[in-house]
Amino acid sequence: MKYLFIDASENLTHIQSGTEKDFVAKTIDTNRDFAAKITEICDNMLQQQGWEQKDLTHLVVCTGPGSLTGLRVACGFMRTMAMVLDKPLIGIDLFKWAARTAISEGINGEVRFVMPTLIDKAFEVKANLAEEKLSEPILIEKTAIASTTETFGIRYESPDCKKLMPTPEALHKLILEAVSEAKTGMNEILKVLPLYIIPSQAERKLKEAAK
Repeated sequence: MKYLFIDASENLTHIQSGTEKDFVAKTIDTNRDFAAKITEICDNMLQQQGWEQKDLTHLVVCTGPGSLTGLRVACGFMRTMAMVLDKPLIGIDLFKWAARTAISEGINGEVRFVMPTLIDKAFEVKANLAEEKLSEPILIEKTAIASTTETFGIRYESPDCKKLMPTPEALHKLILEAVSEAKTGMNEILKVLPLYIIPSQAERKLKEAAK
Protein backbone atom coordinates (compact mmCIF):
# COMPACT_ATOMS: atom_id res chain seq x y z
CA MET A 1 0.00 0.00 0.00
CA LYS A 2 1.29 3.42 -1.00
CA TYR A 3 -0.83 6.50 -0.38
CA LEU A 4 -0.62 10.21 -1.10
CA PHE A 5 -2.57 12.69 1.07
CA ILE A 6 -3.09 16.44 0.74
CA ASP A 7 -4.80 18.96 3.03
CA ALA A 8 -5.43 22.41 1.59
CA SER A 9 -8.02 23.54 4.13
CA GLU A 10 -5.84 26.47 5.29
CA ASN A 11 -3.06 28.68 3.90
CA LEU A 12 -0.48 26.09 4.94
CA THR A 13 -0.64 22.96 2.80
CA HIS A 14 -0.12 19.61 4.52
CA ILE A 15 1.04 16.69 2.40
CA GLN A 16 1.78 13.15 3.49
CA SER A 17 2.72 9.87 1.87
CA GLY A 18 3.12 6.47 3.40
CA THR A 19 3.02 2.70 3.40
CA GLU A 20 1.85 0.19 5.98
CA LYS A 21 5.16 0.63 7.80
CA ASP A 22 5.93 4.35 7.83
CA PHE A 23 5.12 7.77 6.40
CA VAL A 24 6.62 11.12 5.39
CA ALA A 25 4.79 14.38 6.25
CA LYS A 26 5.49 17.97 5.23
CA THR A 27 3.86 21.36 5.78
CA ILE A 28 4.36 23.94 3.04
CA ASP A 29 3.53 27.64 3.04
CA THR A 30 1.78 28.03 -0.32
CA ASN A 31 1.04 31.71 0.38
CA ARG A 32 -2.42 31.67 -1.23
CA ASP A 33 -0.87 30.21 -4.39
CA PHE A 34 -1.89 26.60 -3.85
CA ALA A 35 -3.60 26.05 -7.21
CA ALA A 36 -0.41 26.92 -9.09
CA LYS A 37 1.76 24.73 -6.87
CA ILE A 38 -0.28 21.59 -6.23
CA THR A 39 1.25 19.56 -9.08
CA GLU A 40 4.78 20.49 -8.03
CA ILE A 41 4.03 19.72 -4.37
CA CYS A 42 2.72 16.24 -5.19
CA ASP A 43 5.53 15.49 -7.66
CA ASN A 44 8.16 16.48 -5.09
CA MET A 45 6.62 14.20 -2.47
CA LEU A 46 6.59 11.28 -4.89
CA GLN A 47 10.20 11.95 -5.86
CA GLN A 48 11.24 11.99 -2.21
CA GLN A 49 9.71 8.54 -1.77
CA GLY A 50 11.19 7.28 -5.04
CA TRP A 51 7.70 6.61 -6.39
CA GLU A 52 5.90 7.31 -9.63
CA GLN A 53 2.19 8.06 -9.90
CA LYS A 54 1.50 4.53 -11.10
CA ASP A 55 2.96 3.17 -7.83
CA LEU A 56 0.23 4.77 -5.73
CA THR A 57 -2.51 2.46 -4.47
CA HIS A 58 -4.65 5.08 -2.69
CA LEU A 59 -5.24 8.82 -2.91
CA VAL A 60 -6.43 10.69 0.17
CA VAL A 61 -7.75 14.25 0.55
CA CYS A 62 -8.84 16.37 3.51
CA THR A 63 -12.54 17.16 3.09
CA GLY A 64 -12.62 20.16 5.42
CA PRO A 65 -13.97 22.28 6.80
CA GLY A 66 -11.77 25.11 5.61
CA SER A 67 -10.76 27.33 2.75
CA LEU A 68 -13.21 27.47 -0.14
CA THR A 69 -10.55 27.64 -2.85
CA GLY A 70 -8.11 25.22 -1.24
CA LEU A 71 -10.66 22.45 -0.72
CA ARG A 72 -12.12 22.84 -4.20
CA VAL A 73 -8.72 22.71 -5.87
CA ALA A 74 -7.43 19.80 -3.77
CA CYS A 75 -10.60 17.73 -4.19
CA GLY A 76 -10.73 18.41 -7.93
CA PHE A 77 -7.07 17.54 -8.39
CA MET A 78 -7.20 14.34 -6.35
CA ARG A 79 -10.46 13.26 -8.00
CA THR A 80 -8.84 13.65 -11.39
CA MET A 81 -5.78 11.65 -10.32
CA ALA A 82 -8.02 8.90 -8.94
CA MET A 83 -9.98 8.73 -12.21
CA VAL A 84 -6.90 8.74 -14.45
CA LEU A 85 -4.98 6.22 -12.35
CA ASP A 86 -8.09 4.17 -11.49
CA LYS A 87 -7.26 4.28 -7.79
CA PRO A 88 -9.52 4.64 -4.73
CA LEU A 89 -10.02 8.12 -3.28
CA ILE A 90 -10.43 8.46 0.51
CA GLY A 91 -11.79 11.53 2.28
CA ILE A 92 -10.63 12.44 5.80
CA ASP A 93 -12.38 15.30 7.61
CA LEU A 94 -10.70 17.49 10.20
CA PHE A 95 -13.07 16.53 13.02
CA LYS A 96 -12.31 12.80 12.81
CA TRP A 97 -8.64 13.61 12.45
CA ALA A 98 -8.74 15.89 15.48
CA ALA A 99 -10.65 13.31 17.54
CA ARG A 100 -8.11 10.62 16.76
CA THR A 101 -5.30 13.02 17.66
CA ALA A 102 -6.96 13.83 20.99
CA ILE A 103 -7.35 10.15 21.82
CA SER A 104 -3.69 9.50 21.00
CA GLU A 105 -2.76 12.32 23.41
CA GLY A 106 -4.67 10.70 26.26
CA ILE A 107 -7.74 12.95 26.14
CA ASN A 108 -10.96 11.12 26.96
CA GLY A 109 -14.64 11.62 27.73
CA GLU A 110 -17.07 14.21 26.40
CA VAL A 111 -15.42 17.10 24.52
CA ARG A 112 -16.22 19.72 21.89
CA PHE A 113 -14.24 20.56 18.78
CA VAL A 114 -14.64 24.00 17.25
CA MET A 115 -13.25 25.57 14.11
CA PRO A 116 -13.94 29.26 13.38
CA THR A 117 -14.95 30.43 9.93
CA LEU A 118 -13.65 33.58 8.29
CA ILE A 119 -15.87 36.10 10.03
CA ASP A 120 -18.36 35.47 12.85
CA LYS A 121 -19.23 31.76 12.84
CA ALA A 122 -17.64 28.54 13.98
CA PHE A 123 -18.23 24.88 13.28
CA GLU A 124 -18.96 22.78 16.36
CA VAL A 125 -18.79 19.02 16.84
CA LYS A 126 -19.53 17.23 20.10
CA ALA A 127 -17.59 14.04 20.66
CA ASN A 128 -17.56 11.05 22.98
CA LEU A 129 -13.91 10.07 22.72
CA ALA A 130 -14.34 6.89 24.77
CA GLU A 131 -16.50 5.50 21.94
CA GLU A 132 -15.02 7.75 19.23
CA LYS A 133 -18.48 9.00 18.31
CA LEU A 134 -18.91 12.44 16.79
CA SER A 135 -22.01 14.53 16.21
CA GLU A 136 -22.76 16.14 12.87
CA PRO A 137 -21.05 19.54 12.50
CA ILE A 138 -23.24 22.59 13.07
CA LEU A 139 -22.59 26.32 12.67
CA ILE A 140 -22.62 28.39 15.84
CA GLU A 141 -21.86 32.03 16.63
CA LYS A 142 -18.19 32.52 17.39
CA THR A 143 -19.27 34.13 20.65
CA ALA A 144 -20.81 30.77 21.65
CA ILE A 145 -17.49 28.91 21.69
CA ALA A 146 -17.26 29.28 25.47
CA SER A 147 -18.71 26.21 27.23
CA THR A 148 -18.50 24.18 30.40
CA THR A 149 -17.58 21.19 28.22
CA GLU A 150 -13.86 20.79 27.56
CA THR A 151 -13.36 22.50 24.21
CA PHE A 152 -10.57 22.20 21.65
CA GLY A 153 -10.00 24.52 18.72
CA ILE A 154 -8.75 22.77 15.61
CA ARG A 155 -5.59 24.72 14.73
CA TYR A 156 -7.14 27.55 16.73
CA GLU A 157 -6.62 28.93 20.23
CA SER A 158 -8.61 31.41 22.30
CA PRO A 159 -9.36 32.05 25.98
CA ASP A 160 -12.34 29.71 25.56
CA CYS A 161 -10.55 26.71 24.03
CA LYS A 162 -7.25 24.90 23.81
CA LYS A 163 -5.49 24.53 20.47
CA LEU A 164 -5.37 21.01 19.03
CA MET A 165 -3.12 20.35 16.05
CA PRO A 166 -4.11 17.21 14.09
CA THR A 167 -0.99 15.05 13.89
CA PRO A 168 0.51 13.08 11.00
CA GLU A 169 0.61 9.98 13.22
CA ALA A 170 -3.15 10.10 13.85
CA LEU A 171 -3.80 10.70 10.15
CA HIS A 172 -1.65 7.73 9.18
CA LYS A 173 -3.67 5.42 11.40
CA LEU A 174 -6.97 6.73 10.02
CA ILE A 175 -5.79 6.13 6.47
CA LEU A 176 -4.63 2.58 7.24
CA GLU A 177 -8.08 1.83 8.67
CA ALA A 178 -9.87 3.32 5.65
CA VAL A 179 -7.99 1.52 2.87
CA SER A 180 -9.79 -1.80 3.38
CA GLU A 181 -13.15 -0.25 2.44
CA ALA A 182 -11.91 2.10 -0.29
CA LYS A 183 -13.22 1.37 -3.79
CA THR A 184 -12.39 2.53 -7.28
CA GLY A 185 -14.84 3.82 -9.86
CA MET A 186 -16.46 7.13 -10.79
CA ASN A 187 -19.40 6.80 -8.39
CA GLU A 188 -17.14 6.11 -5.43
CA ILE A 189 -14.82 8.97 -6.31
CA LEU A 190 -17.69 11.45 -6.59
CA LYS A 191 -18.82 10.58 -3.05
CA VAL A 192 -15.70 12.24 -1.69
CA LEU A 193 -16.76 15.85 -1.29
CA PRO A 194 -15.76 18.66 1.06
CA LEU A 195 -17.45 18.17 4.44
CA TYR A 196 -18.13 21.85 5.02
CA ILE A 197 -16.63 24.77 3.12
CA ILE A 198 -16.23 28.19 4.66
CA PRO A 199 -17.83 30.72 2.29
CA SER A 200 -15.53 33.23 0.65
CA GLN A 201 -15.75 36.92 1.53
CA ALA A 202 -17.25 37.66 -1.88
CA GLU A 203 -19.98 35.03 -1.51
CA ARG A 204 -20.97 36.27 1.93
CA LYS A 205 -21.18 39.89 0.74
CA LEU A 206 -23.28 38.82 -2.25
CA LYS A 207 -25.66 36.92 0.05
CA GLU A 208 -25.94 39.89 2.42
CA ALA A 209 -26.63 42.26 -0.47
CA ALA A 210 -29.45 40.01 -1.69
CA LYS A 211 -31.34 40.22 1.62
